Amino acid sequence: MKHKKYQNKLSIKNKLARLIWGVVWLFLFRPFGAPIFNGWRIFLLRTFGAKIGKGCKIMASVKFWAPWNLEMGDFVAFGFGSSCYNPGDIIIGDKVAISQGVHLCSASHDITKKENPLISAPIIIKDRAWVAADAFIGMGVTINEWAVVGAKAAVFKNVEAWDVVGGNPAKFIKKRVLDNE
Repeated sequence: MKHKKYQNKLSIKNKLARLIWGVVWLFLFRPFGAPIFNGWRIFLLRTFGAKIGKGCKIMASVKFWAPWNLEMGDFVAFGFGSSCYNPGDIIIGDKVAISQGVHLCSASHDITKKENPLISAPIIIKDRAWVAADAFIGMGVTINEWAVVGAKAAVFKNVEAWDVVGGNPAKFIKKRVLDNE
């Protein structure tokens, strides 16, 4: 059986933009880790097409693959060491917490085809959700309002509003209930 060579369908423009962004991230984003440089990091992301609301906090160690495919609402916190692999869109609502080491992955490969072409689908994280430390969120997943994804969870299906999920693969644990005190 003869194997076909993998065909990368991403445009030259996309590859060049990612190369330039990678250099900017390495020399102008990543080294500026002090909290006073948060505005500088957001400026750089916006310069590369990210849509970022007010009051956001983004750690210098967060790796963004394609800032132009990122949209964040207001008051989003993006924890250190997280990865935003986003050939597809990643849309984050207001008052969302993305904890340290989280991996958001909006692309994969179509394993039903022998060429394994790249495929993508958006990740949507709605208002007031929390994605806890070291969780993985796969392509095409929506995390609905007030949901909690537990630490180390691997999420491949949508999470309903107010659900707490955990494990690999992530499963429903309980409904989130707020204490009114």
